[in-house]
Amino acid sequence: MVEHTKTLENLKPEAVKNGIGLGLIALVLGILSAYLLVGAKSMMAIFLIPIGVGLIIPLVVAVLFCLDLRKKIGGFWNLRQATSGIFIMFLVTYAISNVGNVIFNKFIEKDMTERIQNTVVGATSSLMKNQGVDEEQVDKKVAEMNADFERKNQGTIMQTIQGHVIGVIIVFVIALLFGAVLKKEQIIYINE
Repeated sequence: MVEHTKTLENLKPEAVKNGIGLGLIALVLGILSAYLLVGAKSMMAIFLIPIGVGLIIPLVVAVLFCLDLRKKIGGFWNLRQATSGIFIMFLVTYAISNVGNVIFNKFIEKDMTERIQNTVVGATSSLMKNQGVDEEQVDKKVAEMNADFERKNQGTIMQTIQGHVIGVIIVFVIALLFGAVLKKEQIIYINE
């Protein structure tokens, strides 16, 4: 029991280490997803790329990192320990991914967001035309999409802060869910 308590002291540092690794993987997957989206020609690809590269692969990797974290601290943790460790790991991941994406979009590929938007608008327009939708309705939809993208690109500092606060709340809820699923408490036997 003393050894288990000692390994729990390593929970936060190990969670940070795993968060750095998971954050770098999430960043690379996000950049890969952006390049795949720019090259996408169909609505199906535009729909499936974010689900596969942006959701399914990171979810599987996150589970593996959570199991690794549990193993590093002795193989057992209760709900509180699991949730706090996973929350720290996911919070570090969130920070690395967001900072990396800002750096990527502001300094490396400055027009990536615009290119993705053009791909989405082009694929939507093409799909609507192939379905026989009237040209006027297609133009109206394209104008609506462009206006929505423009509005999203003109966010204020307060909207950015609000978005990050909501993001941290979502990270906590997801960590709580992961903690509930992945907790594994040590069985204690009492001899009389």
